[in-house]
Amino acid sequence: MQKMKADNLVGIGNHNQRRIDNHSNKDIDVDRSHLNYDLVEGRTENYKRDIEKFINENKASQRATRKDAVLVNEWIISSDRFFFDELDDKETERFFEDAKDFFAERFGDENIRYAQVHLDERTPHMHLGIVPFDDENKLSAKRVFNKAALQEVQEELPKYLNERGFELQRGEKGSDKKHLPVEEYKAYKDAKFDLENEISALEREVKQRKDEVKKLITGKYGKLDYEKLGVKNQLKTVEVKTGEKNIFGVEKTETKRVKTGNVVMLDENFRLLAKNYEELVAVKRSFEKYLDTDLIKENKALDKVADEYMEMAYKSSDVANELKAENDRLREENKSLKEQVQSLKQEVKSIYHTVRDILKRAMSNSNSVKGLMSVIAEKVSEDVPKPEFGRLDDQERMRERKRTRGMSR
Repeated sequence: MQKMKADNLVGIGNHNQRRIDNHSNKDIDVDRSHLNYDLVEGRTENYKRDIEKFINENKASQRATRKDAVLVNEWIISSDRFFFDELDDKETERFFEDAKDFFAERFGDENIRYAQVHLDERTPHMHLGIVPFDDENKLSAKRVFNKAALQEVQEELPKYLNERGFELQRGEKGSDKKHLPVEEYKAYKDAKFDLENEISALEREVKQRKDEVKKLITGKYGKLDYEKLGVKNQLKTVEVKTGEKNIFGVEKTETKRVKTGNVVMLDENFRLLAKNYEELVAVKRSFEKYLDTDLIKENKALDKVADEYMEMAYKSSDVANELKAENDRLREENKSLKEQVQSLKQEVKSIYHTVRDILKRAMSNSNSVKGLMSVIAEKVSEDVPKPEFGRLDDQERMRERKRTRGMSR
């Protein structure tokens, strides 16, 4: 809620009625301004002139109104964009009409001098202007909108709208937070929107890195050079029946060498394979915490952002302060996600070099290692757009070409 004095009415009138071409609010889409409407159209054409006339014609006292008197208390009635996405044009108008009726029942229908609905901004909302006449037709914003009245609006407006089919939440009871101007509220709201978009982008990048890592640790990297490792099948000698019989009628047998199912290799090579296996297991474990992380669940609170916006009808000051606190929280979350993305990139880099070292030790041909690393990078890129693994492989191949050119000079 904002308190409007005589000097404020010209500016707020020009803004609400879109009487100027250059708007400081960049959210305004002038191509949609024709969709705006006033639910009490005809009561106020010129804010300053017509509201002052209404006050002079209806006030109990014949004395002149003080120059610093509050002539209008303006409320901003809205919810979030997700709420309005579920409503068609008629339901949206009914929402604002019901909200207007709530204030009319408590503060007098005739005292509502404008109910300007804006559909040309990011989120639909209504500017509701109420002349603060008390029961004796005395102008007093302090008495009409005292703490008890504000608390009643805060508690009763959502109930009133819920009874009419709209799902809203009640404001924080007993809040004594300071009021903030509309411009500052919108700044918090826009900052929140930008932060949410940035967090969504970071979440997508984290998911991309996870998919890349998952493919790396679950994929196949080709065949090892068993000959180089000296791996041989263990054989044993067995007697096998031939199916023939000798002159005495006894079935003939012959000696054969068959595989036992075991392999033998040099102790040095066995230790090398064991070391490689341990390294791969360690890499896999280091990623389990990332693969098991449910970022969507951790950021579930973001799904409730819409609920906070709807409270500005009955606790505009509370919402503005909550948005500021939420923005601070989102910045911290944003920072955490950036750190996680960086950590994932480092882990992918570690996997790349670990796999490359293992393949170098296990394969005799260095060109085969390069080719296999490229194949792995290509396989990863099939499922993961712009993979870090592929970028590292391209980087490594570039270094290799530079080294080769340097040696040939």
